[in-house]
Amino acid sequence: MLSSAPKAPSQAMSRDELIREGLPWVRRIAFRMARRLPPSVDVGDLIGAGSEGLIKAADAFDPSRHPRFRTYAEARIRGSILDELRSQDPMTRHGRRRLAEVTRAIRSLTLELGRPPEEAEVAKKLEIDIEEYRRLSADFAKAPALARTAEVDPDRVGGTSDVHNIAVKREQKRMLAEAIRRLPERTQRVLALYYQKQCTQAEIGAILGVTEGRVCQILGEATVRIRAELGLPAPEKRKRIKRAS
Repeated sequence: MLSSAPKAPSQAMSRDELIREGLPWVRRIAFRMARRLPPSVDVGDLIGAGSEGLIKAADAFDPSRHPRFRTYAEARIRGSILDELRSQDPMTRHGRRRLAEVTRAIRSLTLELGRPPEEAEVAKKLEIDIEEYRRLSADFAKAPALARTAEVDPDRVGGTSDVHNIAVKREQKRMLAEAIRRLPERTQRVLALYYQKQCTQAEIGAILGVTEGRVCQILGEATVRIRAELGLPAPEKRKRIKRAS
């Protein structure tokens, strides 16, 4: 008698094994989505929401309907993270107006001083104290992140317009890199830890010996400084968070 075909790995694994296998996927998806979101959205919250989605996927997984657990789980993980994002409050209209004011102040001071202004100089220009400026910076972390475009697949380039798009995106990346290099050294380090090393705001705070709130302020101020450098307008109000992937 012929033996039955061996089960696929996901079919033979227990619920706990499926969850353990899926935890790295949660972190990868959370950080990938976080790169398209404001820094006020802590990636730790996204990981928590994604983990809940993973657990639900492991509980509901049916090998007869879904041959690959990973495909099924990743869809549930993304869905849970999007639900978490929809539950969070967007930036207020007043916050957007203040963001525009601070952007103009930083741009004006940069031209006047010939260098990026210090926090105290921006606060003085706005006629507020440094603590109020830092509170504003934390609010700016709620602003939509700088526009990011998907990578162009070189195998799908089919004409002049595609070549132009690639050139434009390369120039945008160059300008962004230049703007980041002009930021204060500690701000650059925070950005590197958050976006490159994929640390949470709490982890960055522990590394630098500052509070998580201070990390949020630094990320928010980085957003407005880069907008000032690149001449970007304040973000318009959005009715809902666009799907990130």
